Amino acid sequence: MILSSFSDPVRWAEQQWGEAALGDARRNARAVQLGAALACRPEASLPQQTGSWGEVKAAYRLLNEPDVTHAALSEPHWQATRRQAAQAHTVLFVQDTSELDFTAHRRTTGLGWTGDKRGRGFLLHSCLAMRPTAVPEVLGLAAQKVWTRHEVRKGTETRAARFKRRKESDVWAEVVEEIGPAASDQYWVSVSDRASDIFSFVRRARAQGWHGLWRVGQNRVVLTGSGSQTKLLLDWARRLPAQTETTIDLRGRAEQPPRLVRLQVAWKEVTLCPPCNGQERHQAPVSGWCVRCWETGKRKNALEWILFTTVPVTDAASALERIEWYRLRWVVEEYHKALKTGCAMEQRQLQSAQGLLALLGLLALIAVRLLQLRTVARTAPETPASQAAEPELVETVVRLQGGSADRMTAGQFWRAVAGLGGFLGRKGDGDPGWQTLWRGWLRLQDLCWGLHQIAVPGDKCG
Repeated sequence: MILSSFSDPVRWAEQQWGEAALGDARRNARAVQLGAALACRPEASLPQQTGSWGEVKAAYRLLNEPDVTHAALSEPHWQATRRQAAQAHTVLFVQDTSELDFTAHRRTTGLGWTGDKRGRGFLLHSCLAMRPTAVPEVLGLAAQKVWTRHEVRKGTETRAARFKRRKESDVWAEVVEEIGPAASDQYWVSVSDRASDIFSFVRRARAQGWHGLWRVGQNRVVLTGSGSQTKLLLDWARRLPAQTETTIDLRGRAEQPPRLVRLQVAWKEVTLCPPCNGQERHQAPVSGWCVRCWETGKRKNALEWILFTTVPVTDAASALERIEWYRLRWVVEEYHKALKTGCAMEQRQLQSAQGLLALLGLLALIAVRLLQLRTVARTAPETPASQAAEPELVETVVRLQGGSADRMTAGQFWRAVAGLGGFLGRKGDGDPGWQTLWRGWLRLQDLCWGLHQIAVPGDKCG
């Protein structure tokens, strides 16, 4: 069954944490039990999720065990994702950094500063592996790093020490090196936003056999044409003539509703020069391609993306494909939203940073599960619903909405599930997202259980 992992959270939790290196088999059993409970109600509090005072105390004990860490709980999932990536020709590794804010929890110890230094929490860097198929598939987390910021007072370290100290910007390359090299016949592509526009990052990624695709953030010196003409990248890219055009659905943001955008597209080969100072100044240039897409007219905040990639761009089709790959970058933003909103990570009140990080090792994987549900819902919508979900669940939808279980398609089933979660399905609403799907899925499970209890007392649905 496609939905076996969603219908059986215990089985799913066993796959995630059953073999984690927690130092004691009893801890693994407790992690599986707690992870399954969290997966059933990811947005609820720990007392609500565990169900009793004895169980919540056992959960707190587990989360405060020194061997139960974010890395130890996450490692089996990371390795499983990397094994899936190793079997695919093209994999996009979508990276981004976010803050986990626990400023309101003043009693929690071990936190660092965030934002303007008045906030308290962690920095979280996540790397999702995705297959860019017709319905993009989230394979899982390939890596995740979390750290705290602690202020270094002026005058307490030498210039040499400051120069050698690890920079936060190193995290982009560290993730690539931790995941490991790509095979010679594979395209492993790191997809990221302007924060990753760092020369050392692309150099270190290429050393691992990886490719890069990111939005340009710096007006770098580049070589164009025959290689002897030196120009500034952003200025040069904006003078490229349009070579094709495309139309995209631009998702909504704060005070900006979703809209259909028509874009002009240009591309050309270019070589990045190393910075003129710092450790990278003696490194070799990096060859690649620049792709610019922009919205014409005088609209305020008109869309413009200037991308650099080491993946060849030889024609309109490949240029448009790189744009579509970059558009998948927003999935990692959705992942962080799933972690913070869907799993209420920032609402968790534990006494120590250690406990919060251990809890993150559980909720970080549950957030992946929420995203994957959307992928399942969009796959093969014309197939019979009976091939996409358990018969009891399809029958429950039919009893609620009418129709025939034999004639219902997977697409109709999932829109009905999203409807239970608040999806209106109006013209222009597009496909349901993970939030409405997850709320609808949980409600469907409850309805199915209730109806089945009436029909078969003592049994349970799903």
